[in-house]
Amino acid sequence: MAEFSIESNGSLEKTAIYYNGEQLAGVRQLVLHISEEGDFDTILVYEGTDKNIYTKNIFADYLDNIKKVPPTFTEEESQSLRYLSVQSDGTLENTFVLIDDEPQDGIVDLLVQIERATPTQKTGFALFGKKDEVSSGTGSVFRAEVQYRNQDDSLSTENIF
Repeated sequence: MAEFSIESNGSLEKTAIYYNGEQLAGVRQLVLHISEEGDFDTILVYEGTDKNIYTKNIFADYLDNIKKVPPTFTEEESQSLRYLSVQSDGTLENTFVLIDDEPQDGIVDLLVQIERATPTQKTGFALFGKKDEVSSGTGSVFRAEVQYRNQDDSLSTENIF
């Protein structure tokens, strides 16, 4: 069972992505959408170690030539961030969502969308690794929310980070 995790405070500058505990670099786009209606979209677009761009299903495909970097955040810095973890064997039935190591029940819809802007101004960016440079210009997307079914059958939506 693979584990895909995102550690963040809600800003791109303070975001790191992990696959099986190792921090990834070169990430260009991420879409993670899980719903009770059967949606299970887990797409990762990244630049590989060979400079090619790959589009992969996180839980179904082998991540060819994925770049890995040492952890960006210290243990102290991590304490001020939230941690979303999705564990799965590639099937919706065997998928578990945890936020800050707490299992989440009653999820109706989970959506995480992170997209790198077209390069215009280069800055350091934890999501893509310490040494990677990405745009801080317009076009960047960071959306992370979860919708729960409450005990009274009403729905509530919360930002994850």
